[in-house]
This record gives sequence, structure tokens and C-alpha cells, in this order.
Amino acid sequence: MDLSKDRILDIWFIIMYVLVAIFAGWNVYGVTHGTSTGYRYGLPLFSGLPKQAQEAVLIFNKSYVGQQEAVINVSGVSILVVNMTINQATGFSPNLIVAEPNEPVVLQIYSPQVITGFYMILPSGVVQINTVPGMPTYEYFVTPNTPHTNYTFIEPEYAAYNFSYWNGTLEVV
Repeated sequence: MDLSKDRILDIWFIIMYVLVAIFAGWNVYGVTHGTSTGYRYGLPLFSGLPKQAQEAVLIFNKSYVGQQEAVINVSGVSILVVNMTINQATGFSPNLIVAEPNEPVVLQIYSPQVITGFYMILPSGVVQINTVPGMPTYEYFVTPNTPHTNYTFIEPEYAAYNFSYWNGTLEVV
């Protein structure tokens, strides 16, 4: 059976097209179901949170409307949920987060105006996320096991004329 070059190219094109479709579908499924995300560096989607953190955020959004933070107990695990707004005029609100050592923390970040971010260096690694205006983004991390220490978080994006002064503190008590 002698295949022409055009026929061989058509077959290879179809094979590559099918492989790309499978890969893209697999990634879309993983992102939407939270199975392909890293908990250490986070993903700005709700599906990127661990299941217990997702439950804590849902409880927080339903029961603690108007509050900036609360400790939610889910299946025997206490998770600190912080509702943070990053505003061009004021920066981070709240700009002080008080947490216990080894406490899971979920940041629910909202920026009403411009692309902003959150950047903090912990002993376990960097916590960094970018926030798109008008959409909540989420970050999950566990506080270090070192009580009486402070960690500074900053705005890593050029978001306004005074963005370099936007900072805050994670206080591990």
C-alpha cells in the first residue's frame, strides 16, 4: 500500500489534533475540579482550594457577611478565612492578619479597580497571587510553626501611584 505524502500529512495532522484536544480537555477538567492545582502556590480559582478550605469559604460567605475574617471549624480543622480587599486608595484591607502557628489560612482577595497582587515570603516558600478586577481570587497556605514572628506582605504589581506603600503583616502569635 503506497500512501502519498499528502495522505500521510493528513493522518499526522489528525493524530496531533486528537492529542491536543485530549490534553486541553484533561487540563480544563483538572482546573475546574481542583485536581491539577498546587496548594502551596495556589490557583486564583475556588477549585484550587483543598476541599476543607472550600467548605470553610462557603460557610464564611454565608454566615459571616460583612466580616473581614473568621476562624471556621470544618471536620475538626480550624481554618482562618480572611476576606481581603485591595483598593487603589487604601491598599490592603485588612493589613494585619493574626493567626496561630500551623493554622491553615484562606485569603479571599477582591480588587474592585485594577490588577493587583499579594506577595509574601514564608519559610515554606513564596505565597503569591494576582487578582483580576471584579473577580474574587483565593490563596491557601499554612502559617509557619514559629510563634511570635511577623511576615510582611506587599503589592507586587504596579497598580497605582502609591502601590509601593501597600503592605501588611501576618502575625503568628
